[in-house]
Amino acid sequence: MKKALSMLLAGTMAMSLVACSSGNSGSSSTADTTAAAAADTKSEGGDTAADTSEDYGDYSWNLAMTVSETTTNYKMVEYFANLVKEKSNGSINIELYPGGQLANTTEQDEACVSGSIEMVTGMTADLTDFVKEMALFDMPNVFDNIDHMRNFLEGDYAKKQINDYCEASGIHMLAFSDAGFRELTTNVPTKSVADLAGQKIRVMTNKYHIAYWNAIGASAVPMQFNELFMGLQQGTVDGQENPYMNIVGNNLQEVQKYVVETNHVGHIIVFFMNNDLYQSLPDNTKALLDECAAEAAEYAKGVASESIEQDKKTVEDAGCEIVQFSDDDLAVLRDKAQVVYDMVKEDLGDDVVQGFLDAVDAARN
Repeated sequence: MKKALSMLLAGTMAMSLVACSSGNSGSSSTADTTAAAAADTKSEGGDTAADTSEDYGDYSWNLAMTVSETTTNYKMVEYFANLVKEKSNGSINIELYPGGQLANTTEQDEACVSGSIEMVTGMTADLTDFVKEMALFDMPNVFDNIDHMRNFLEGDYAKKQINDYCEASGIHMLAFSDAGFRELTTNVPTKSVADLAGQKIRVMTNKYHIAYWNAIGASAVPMQFNELFMGLQQGTVDGQENPYMNIVGNNLQEVQKYVVETNHVGHIIVFFMNNDLYQSLPDNTKALLDECAAEAAEYAKGVASESIEQDKKTVEDAGCEIVQFSDDDLAVLRDKAQVVYDMVKEDLGDDVVQGFLDAVDAARN
């Protein structure tokens, strides 16, 4: 990140921490907008944290994201911010900055690592430059279905081992969520893996994603997302891959004929904060954040499931055909993905990858 931006953010955050009890103002979306959404939330079988009149300290933090208010990311962290404010009796205030208001993806992640932005939400692929072990989630066709993926994200490995990797890199993972799987959309009739041969598929500028699509016979074309709609419209590329949330959110169904449920990579949402800040907090404040993050992640799971079903209907209403690969074709995709597994092993080591795969296997039970 540019030095000037880092200095500006650092100064801004320092001022906000000094004046923590007064809150922030400006063009951001504040946690007050939907405070009622969390006002009645109770911990199971007991009172809320706020009912204890416990002292959690006075804090004012900023939470950055590049996605919009319509996304599962935003709805999850908005719920979290409302819940924290309610349970802390208003002593902890969190300002939400959607749509890249504070920085782009790389800049906001770097700022969170350095501490000039306190909290961030994004996706696993965004973090690989800072937490190299996030590349584990780029191994395709690891999860059998959405329930399998969610079992893994809610398990001890994700909460402990993945967080150990994150903390070693300067961030503390508060919660995981998801927006389902990334799926293929295309203008070429695609009923089997064989039909992917030669298709020009737009991908993120991610070496693992590029290797995967080339391995299954397509031609991977790295392209900025803001160029994608026109690229599809003009035939520069035949298709692309994204979760339903992004397909519908960017009207890609208007320029695509098929959605093929390849379920190749989970679109896994991350919500994290600066680790030094987290570790500096009193134990009861850390416990409060952990509690509220867990509740927000559970809430987001329902939001994501409902959104996926609504987005599928939108896609079909627009005239797109949804294609489901056979079990045999999904097995072929998993076999072709081995080239990416080998790349990740080379980058992270066999033991790291095997530990991840063992935990994935355990989540099937």
